[in-house]
Amino acid sequence: MKLLARALLPVAAGALLLAGCTSTQTGTASPAASSAPSTGDSSTAAPGGASTTSLESCTLLTASDVTGFGAFKDGEETTLGGARVCRYQKQRTDASEEGMIIGVAIRDNAPLDSVNDTGNGVKDLQVNGRKAKEASGNAPLGCTVALGVGDKARVDVNVTAVNTVEKACQIAEDVATKVVEPKLPKG
Repeated sequence: MKLLARALLPVAAGALLLAGCTSTQTGTASPAASSAPSTGDSSTAAPGGASTTSLESCTLLTASDVTGFGAFKDGEETTLGGARVCRYQKQRTDASEEGMIIGVAIRDNAPLDSVNDTGNGVKDLQVNGRKAKEASGNAPLGCTVALGVGDKARVDVNVTAVNTVEKACQIAEDVATKVVEPKLPKG
């Protein structure tokens, strides 16, 4: 029974973190006290007419994109909370090994300012010059980096089922910067 619970916990945590990023907004968001990571050198992608409707989740995040973080099961493409999602779950050799789920969620009708506080506040970021927000939480443990696309949409990079929030956010920022943001439409 314990093994079953350990196997299902990362999946449940990932689903809860993704569900926490719906378009309703609760909690109190506060600005970051320190300077947020600013990465890359792309020109600023100002919101506007860009759209996510032609994007495909498992094209934004592929199996080869996650191999640097370990061995992962095949990508799972689904719709969750109105978002088109692609996620990869790390293969574990035993129950004591750290798990990890890395996913991307395309939200055609959820602007950047609709990111929910999942427990640790929402902070502003710049990812390759693009406006972004980061939300993390301890229950479930995970982190989302949301990338603004146009005025009405965003793409979320989610990392759950790791040992610390800091690690989840580090990986989410890395995937957002190096993998997902360069594939998004500008403008």
